[in-house]
Amino acid sequence: MELFISGEILAYDEEERLIAIKQKRRINLYYIQRSLLNKISKYLIEGRFIQFMCNDETRMYRNFKVYTVDYIVKIQCIRYRKNIVYYDVKDIQSGTKSLINSLDNKMFLDLEMSMHPYTVNKSFKQEIIQAGIYLVDKTDNVIQELSINIRPTVHPKLTKRTLKFLQITQEEIDKGVSFKEFYEIFDELVDIYDPAIIVWGRNDFLALRDSYRINKVPSIAHKTRYINLLKLHKNFYNLKNDLGLFNAYKLYEDVEDVQSHNAFEDAVVTYKIFNGFKKVLNKELQVDTSKYK
Repeated sequence: MELFISGEILAYDEEERLIAIKQKRRINLYYIQRSLLNKISKYLIEGRFIQFMCNDETRMYRNFKVYTVDYIVKIQCIRYRKNIVYYDVKDIQSGTKSLINSLDNKMFLDLEMSMHPYTVNKSFKQEIIQAGIYLVDKTDNVIQELSINIRPTVHPKLTKRTLKFLQITQEEIDKGVSFKEFYEIFDELVDIYDPAIIVWGRNDFLALRDSYRINKVPSIAHKTRYINLLKLHKNFYNLKNDLGLFNAYKLYEDVEDVQSHNAFEDAVVTYKIFNGFKKVLNKELQVDTSKYK
């Protein structure tokens, strides 16, 4: 069961990640997880008022009995005429809605990478070997659908681990395009359509960044704009941990299929998650995220 806590910050220990608040004539300690603290630490000052949700069960932490904060609702300074609000979850949710509704062309991108061998190889470099692109306009008309196999540059032969995990063959990759050919396709789509690039997590962005260096091609990061749909979910639903792509998909559609680890299929799933999330933001759909909190 969750508790709603509202009160003045009597003390704040940044190192131990604890705040003290008086509730019903008793001072209680509340523990803030590091991932949450990173977002709100600059607003935590003694004397300010805070509202948050926390678990109703206590636990021992560094010899203290503490409650664990689930998420912050508001942090403000109480003033006679007008309160100064430093953090308000409603503003974050409103900003997310405005962002999602404002997007025109959208590229849903998923990349699959080569994987390290089972034995340790410090010289091994992971490379993009598959790309899925699902590009739509503002009204969801499909502009482009691409499923591309990409030949690795540094390690042309895939590891057994890669072949098993992705259920792909060496022959399929050998028949694929070079990274530079994929790069030209990707660059052209960005130039023509200027899409918001929707990804699930940061891995795809990081993979592209590394691939530019490996293949000695100019980075096009300066003309791309990425939207991390995983991060938006985590912030909007106040989730402690990252949400898997297919667990997110199950929030919006009744599916039982196991993730196939195919780049194009995952790009399409990301598109479907985006539309489900958009419906939630616009109050056209309600979902239950309780089991992920």
